[in-house]
Amino acid sequence: MKRFATRSLSTIALAAACIAAMPAQASLIDNGITYTLTETTTADPQIDLFTLGISGINGPSDTEGGRYGVQSFAFNPPSGFVSATAPAGFTYESGGLNAGGCDGHGNFFCFSANTTPTGPALASNSSLSFDFSIDSTSFGSYVPDFKINWVGTQNNYNLVSLPLSPDDGSPPTRVPEPGTLSLLGAGLVALAFVRRRRQVA
Repeated sequence: MKRFATRSLSTIALAAACIAAMPAQASLIDNGITYTLTETTTADPQIDLFTLGISGINGPSDTEGGRYGVQSFAFNPPSGFVSATAPAGFTYESGGLNAGGCDGHGNFFCFSANTTPTGPALASNSSLSFDFSIDSTSFGSYVPDFKINWVGTQNNYNLVSLPLSPDDGSPPTRVPEPGTLSLLGAGLVALAFVRRRRQVA
């Protein structure tokens, strides 16, 4: 029986560790480029960390190609939005964007590159990653609408203007906070203990 209890607790610990390691993700593919947004909670319930990962740049599936880099990108804010902190090399601005970059209009917040990327084009199948944070009183059912302004050999690139949401269409599920994980772990340990006592009896 002790061996069973040890295995159960190990399994529970592993499950809790896996839950802690799985941030919420949402993605979309547009013009052969894959955009993935990862959201992770912090100890502060009002601040979540986000990573925008972009892959397939200038690769065989990229229908536009010739991209030098990102000039700006924008998201709609969650309800209760307070502010956002821009990724390294970018500046935060309110409003959305158009083919010229952040334009200060609409229910969006925008990050503008401090220096507009110039040629040569990025290597085939390049990837980019941008880390930023959002301060909001509520992330509950946040489904981010996304826009991006590329610069490169094309005169104007598609601005995307699509929602980043899970494949099933539901809002992204946020990663449990450390306190929530502790409660979950305690509950699982209690269930294992009850199960063990029933088997002994």
